Amino acid sequence: MPELHPNSARDLLVAMNRPRDTSLHFRHVMACLDHSPQSRRVLAEAAAIAEVMGAELTVLRVMEAGTEAMRRPVDPVDWDLGRREEEAELGRLVGEICSVPDIHTEVMSGASADCICRKAHAAGVDLIVLGVGGRDRWTEWGLGSTVRQVAERAAGSVLIVPESPANDVSRQAPGGRVLVPLDSSTWAEAVLPIALRAAQSRSAELVLLHAVPDISLTGNSPPDAHDEALRADLRHRNERVAQAYLDRIRALLPADALRTRVRLISGEDPRRALARAVNEEAASLVVLSARGQGAHPDLPIGSTAEYLISAATVPVLLVRRPEAGSRPSAQAAPWRLPMVRAPV
Repeated sequence: MPELHPNSARDLLVAMNRPRDTSLHFRHVMACLDHSPQSRRVLAEAAAIAEVMGAELTVLRVMEAGTEAMRRPVDPVDWDLGRREEEAELGRLVGEICSVPDIHTEVMSGASADCICRKAHAAGVDLIVLGVGGRDRWTEWGLGSTVRQVAERAAGSVLIVPESPANDVSRQAPGGRVLVPLDSSTWAEAVLPIALRAAQSRSAELVLLHAVPDISLTGNSPPDAHDEALRADLRHRNERVAQAYLDRIRALLPADALRTRVRLISGEDPRRALARAVNEEAASLVVLSARGQGAHPDLPIGSTAEYLISAATVPVLLVRRPEAGSRPSAQAAPWRLPMVRAPV
């Protein structure tokens, strides 16, 4: 298993304590609202992150017409009246929920996913916040088409907020747990600065999770005693190494500033084990990398991240590190975070 670089980790912690260090911040957050009651919670999540990060906040609503309506000519007067009504409603929501000083509202017309991604790219948005319906069964993709397209196509990070009975809450309650799945990869470790800030702002406990994959044996015949002993030895070895890995990372975290804990899971499919742990821990937020140790570079989202964002019943912050040149400008890409280890 790769070793952790303690000097880089110490640099990360020093950088986090600098009062004006913006390298660990989101600089521009965008909340995407529809007409559902869940929009209040989406806006509250976005405003809370923008406030703690000192980020600019954009509130976007897309006026999306059906296929048949889009084929007919649009009356400019009707469209302008509809836009003004949408802007007035956004203004009321912002006044009730937000206290962010740098905030803008905008109404666009077209396909939702296209408008969201286009606006995010043009404005240099680092974090898109949007809601998803409550289909949380683990046997299928529970995301709506808009959320799925944005999660796959957006260049920056995406915070997915599922439906919950607390949708009418205008502020995040303090406490709870922020969960960070780690798989020993540099990509997974790179989300730690954001997870630490999220936990500190919520006065939450930070829980580091690692799921040890089950050992499978090939062959058509049942395994014999030697095979079972070999599998048990490998499982114990992996659990021992993984526990040491989690303990090393936890030792580098600022224990005086927040509560931290590690949890090791083994014996089943890692994706299902992590999803179950999210529910058992009653997490208030999950922070994970869009790619992990086994992710293919051609895939926008790794299999574990894809499974968790479709199965989780709590907000999931999918952190993506865009490739160089994929942003409209260097200023709009605050992704040079001090890393525990730099992704390769």
